[in-house]
Amino acid sequence: MDDGSLEEMREASGGPWGGKSVDDEFEKYIEQIIGTESMQELKTAAFDDYLELMRNFEMKKRSVKPEKEGNIHLSVPLGLVQIVKKDKSKKSLEKAIEMSPYAGKVTFENWKLKWKNEDFLRFFESTIKKIKAHFREILYDSDMSDVETILMVGGFAECEVVQKAVKEHFKNKRLVVPDDAGVSVLKGAVFFGHVPDAITRRKARYTYGIQSWPAFNPTKHPESKKVEVNGKPRCKDVFFKYVTKGQVLTVGYEKSQIFQALNPREKKLECAIYISDSKDPVFVDDDGCRRLGVLVIPLPNLPDGAAIELEESMIFGETELRFQARDIFSGRSYEVQMDLLGDLDNDA
Repeated sequence: MDDGSLEEMREASGGPWGGKSVDDEFEKYIEQIIGTESMQELKTAAFDDYLELMRNFEMKKRSVKPEKEGNIHLSVPLGLVQIVKKDKSKKSLEKAIEMSPYAGKVTFENWKLKWKNEDFLRFFESTIKKIKAHFREILYDSDMSDVETILMVGGFAECEVVQKAVKEHFKNKRLVVPDDAGVSVLKGAVFFGHVPDAITRRKARYTYGIQSWPAFNPTKHPESKKVEVNGKPRCKDVFFKYVTKGQVLTVGYEKSQIFQALNPREKKLECAIYISDSKDPVFVDDDGCRRLGVLVIPLPNLPDGAAIELEESMIFGETELRFQARDIFSGRSYEVQMDLLGDLDNDA
C-alpha cells in the first residue's frame, strides 16, 4: 500500500500439508509392515522407542536431497524389533517386510531400514501433490494473475524436496526462501504484536454470524426447524450472517445488529457465535459450520411485557475477534474475545 502497510488480497487458506503429513505417511508405511496391533503396542508400551523412530525419520526427512543417488539408512529402535518378534505370524522385522506391500523396496540390515533415495522420496509425494494443486487454484485465479513471487516460510519450507517441486512446477514465478525460514513465522508474529497496523486490510477467512430464532416462515423454513417460543412459532438454528467469507475487513471493522431477547424473564442469554466455510450458510448445523464461542449476557429485571433489546456487535482487528453485546435499556456492555490463531474446531 502507499503508506507501507500490507493488504491481504485473498483470505488465508490451505490444509494439513506440512512436514507432519509426511510423518503421517511414514507412520502408515511402518504400520503396514508390522501391523496395526504392533504399532499400537509401540505407541503405548514402548513410547520412547516410538519417539526415537519418529525423531530418526525427522532427521532423514530434513536432510534428504531430491536428486541424490544412493541409499537412505534409518536406525530402528530395539523396542520395535522386539515387538515384531512377538508376532507369531511375522516373527522378525525382515519377515514382516517380505510379507508387506513394500517387499523389495525396503530392507532391514544392521538395525537399519534401507531405501533407495527415490523410494524414500515417495513419502513426500502425496503432500507435495496437494501443495501444488492448491498453489494452482490460487495462482490461476484472475485476481492473482499479477503475482510474480512465491515466498516460502516455516520449517517445511527449508526442505529441498519441497523447494524443488515448487520451483519446477511454477517456472514462471520467482521463488524466495529466506534464511532461517523455520523461524520467519515466529518473527512475523512478534513484529505483528508490536505493530498491529502493519496489515491494514484483510479478507475474511470464514463467514461469521450468530445463531438466531426468527419467526417461522413455512415458505422458506423446513418443518423440522419449527419450535414454539412463548406461544409463537420460531425457526431454530438460523445462521444470521455478519461478515461474508472473502469480504474486505479493515482493522477495527465493526458490524452491529439489534435483537430482542425471546424470553425476557430469563436471568441470562447465551449468544453462540459461529463460523462457516460457505459464503451463504442457512443454518448453524450446515456442513462447514462450527461454533466459535458463546457470550453469556446477564438480563436485567424489567416489568412484565417489557422487551429487552440488545445490540450485538462483532469487531475485527489484530489477531482476535471481539464480540460485544450492549443492553440498550441499561447501557451495560459485555464482551468475549476469541483467539483466531487457535483451533477453531474447539469452542473458545
